[in-house]
Order: sequence, then structure tokens, then C-alpha cells
Amino acid sequence: MIVSTPADEGRHEAFDGQYFNESWYFDFSRADGTGGYVRLGLYPNQRTAWYWAYVVSPEHGLVVVRDHDVALPRGKALELRADGLWAECICETPMEHWSLGLEAFAVRLDSPSDAYRGEIGERLPLGLDLEWEAYTPVYDYPYEDGALGAHYEHAGTVHGEILVGDERIAYDGHGERDHSWGQRDWWVWGWHWTSFQIGDALAVNAVKADEMEGGIGYVWRMGEELEPVTRMLLETHHGEDDIPTAARYVINGELEVDVEVLAPAPVPLVAPDGRMARFPRALCRYSTSEGVGTGWCEWLQPGLTVQR
Repeated sequence: MIVSTPADEGRHEAFDGQYFNESWYFDFSRADGTGGYVRLGLYPNQRTAWYWAYVVSPEHGLVVVRDHDVALPRGKALELRADGLWAECICETPMEHWSLGLEAFAVRLDSPSDAYRGEIGERLPLGLDLEWEAYTPVYDYPYEDGALGAHYEHAGTVHGEILVGDERIAYDGHGERDHSWGQRDWWVWGWHWTSFQIGDALAVNAVKADEMEGGIGYVWRMGEELEPVTRMLLETHHGEDDIPTAARYVINGELEVDVEVLAPAPVPLVAPDGRMARFPRALCRYSTSEGVGTGWCEWLQPGLTVQR
């Protein structure tokens, strides 16, 4: 099985295929429903990069920066510059500490469903100055040696500032970090991914794909080794525009989790060949017998229409 090393934190050589993708995700959440996520995705064979920064809060609702036509970063840096957008992800200490910077114009949406209807809303500045620091070991997804790609994740704490309009929000929360590279065709089959933290004592990451019998991911408890996820039962309740409102899991036959969607933050996905998918991500509250925490879910829904 492929085991990640500090050298893997940087960019990897692309192999053939239109949908080769390398991405870095940073999710962050806290109990009051304030949080967000950043995703930088590089598509070198399409000569473009995708950048997402989605922020949710009770005061401001859903605020979105999404650009699927950014010039690839130069050299080894993960810095983007485009019209109305500057963003950077910096690896301060491999496998331990990253910094996130953003200065951009964003759109505040009246409803999460507006993400699928042209993302029309109020234009306002959005800024991030955040530090992501790990507190669990790295989990390597089970890629066999020689595979053309790899994927690893771990949980951490997030602190710094978020700027929405003229308001500065001091931020302290938890989050998950994800780095992967390989073939990524978003429009073939769906999946559910989830990651949540309960204080500093429990962190969970689990994935169940449409074509998968069991599940993959990890369960981590303070003072214990990572426990691989091998089984995941999933039940999802959907609302307007197929945006989920709640879910329930049973992980490894013993960890029961009730999921309440607090703040949907959906992403519209349109392929170069015109295929469409919806990608509702959401900040959620997770209730277990070991306590209550927050985190992020995502449901990839290929074939569902979005407005161009």
C-alpha cells in the first residue's frame, strides 16, 4: 500500500488523461455553524486550476468564491492570481501545519439552491488568514503500490481570521485536510464523504461510493491508533433541489452517528464535454454516544442539471 511522506505535500507529475487532477482541501467548522472550506484543484492537462472558498455563518449565510478557469500556479508554489482573486496555500511544516490566504470578491447567495442557478447574489469582499494544524496521524487511503495516484487525510485545528465584507471574524475551530492526485472524473459515479471532530477526543473520516460495498476512512480516539473504516451504512434525507437535510451512519457496525445539516454550501460542476453534476457540501452537526461535534459532508450527484 502507498504510504505518504512529507515530500508528497507538494505537486506531483501529471500522467496522461484529460481528468488528471491534484487537489488540496481544507475544511473548518465550529459549534455556532460558522465555517467553510477551501479547495485548490490543478488540472495540468487542461491547463487550468479550480479554486473554491465557501464560507457559511448565521450572520452572513453562504458566501462563495468559485473559479474554474484560473491559470495554473507557477513553479512549485500553490499561489493563484486572477481577476478579483488572490489565493495561496502554504505548507509551513509538512504533514503538520498549513497557512491559507485569500483576498477575493465573492458572492453572497440568498439560498443554497442559487448555487445551481447561476450563483447570482450580492458581491462583496472575502478574505481568509487561517492556520491549519494537525492533531491526528495521517490516514493513507488504500492505494496499492504502483497505483497512478494517492490520497491522504487527517484532522486538525484551525485558527485565524475571516473577513466578510467589512467584518472581521476571529476564528477557532476544527477541520479536516485532504490531499489527493490521480484521475478524477466527477461525472461518472457518486459518493458520500464525511469528516467530523468531537472536541479533541474523537475524529472520523468516512467515504461510501455508489459502487462500493463497504466504506473507507478512519476513526481516531485520543490515545489510540487510527482504526480503519471497513463498513458504513448510510441513510440520507433530501430536501429542495436534492440538497440533503440530514443523514445517519453506522460505521464499523458500532459507531452510530446522527447528522444534522446546518449550512449547505453546494457546488455546480460542468464538464468540458457538457456533462453536469451537483456537489452539495454542508457544514453539519454530528451526534454520537461519545458526544456532539461539527464537520463537513459532501454528496456527489452526477447527472443532475445546473444552470451554466
